[in-house]
Amino acid sequence: MTVMRKLRKLVSDPLGVLQNRINYFRSTLRFKVKQGYRAEEYWQERHTKYGFDLRGVGAFDMTQEQNQQILDEGGRLMLGLCNRENINLEEVSMLDVGCGTGFYAGVFRNAGGKKYLGIDIVDVLFDGLRLRFRDFNFKKVDVSTQEIPGFYDLIIMMDVAQHITDERKFRYAMENIKKHLNPQGVIIISTSIGSYKRHSFYNVTRPLAIFEEVFKGFRMSEPLPFCGNKMFSIKRID
Repeated sequence: MTVMRKLRKLVSDPLGVLQNRINYFRSTLRFKVKQGYRAEEYWQERHTKYGFDLRGVGAFDMTQEQNQQILDEGGRLMLGLCNRENINLEEVSMLDVGCGTGFYAGVFRNAGGKKYLGIDIVDVLFDGLRLRFRDFNFKKVDVSTQEIPGFYDLIIMMDVAQHITDERKFRYAMENIKKHLNPQGVIIISTSIGSYKRHSFYNVTRPLAIFEEVFKGFRMSEPLPFCGNKMFSIKRID
């Protein structure tokens, strides 16, 4: 589906596709480094440019409506996994790693959630998020290099892991969320799963086996397909 979408985009908007490729080339020159990329600078620029336009956290070559449809599907899948894990969203404390434009904060609030912390590598959108979610908390934290504050019953990491391209930082991030999960807590991750491959300086696919190794001693649910990625829940084995 992704290949077909790209082909349709090329046919319908060749100049737009060319401009996106030029922009990507410029970003590669500016942000790529040997082990990954200068993530904070890259996402600072991207969030500043797009604001709450979903292209800032989603696909450049999709409309706002198309990106919204993908997020809506992600919200439904997340709620389904919470239901399977018997999570009462009205009672749990939730950590949203890479909170972005606040979509999953909205899903959580609409489900009755009250105890929420959203963290992100940049705080460009925090003023707007604090206006929309006055009872929620937001904090600038790089999960791949900085200790997470507090402990949580539910930790979600939606389409973030594939953007941590430095393997040492990826391992740190995974250990970080493990360490700050309450004993009966649940982690939900959406990411790109498959043979290891670097698609771009800010995007990598990893095998599911890497997550199984990192979360040894945990039970992982069957991964659900989600817009070319996979979403799964993780819980400690009793």
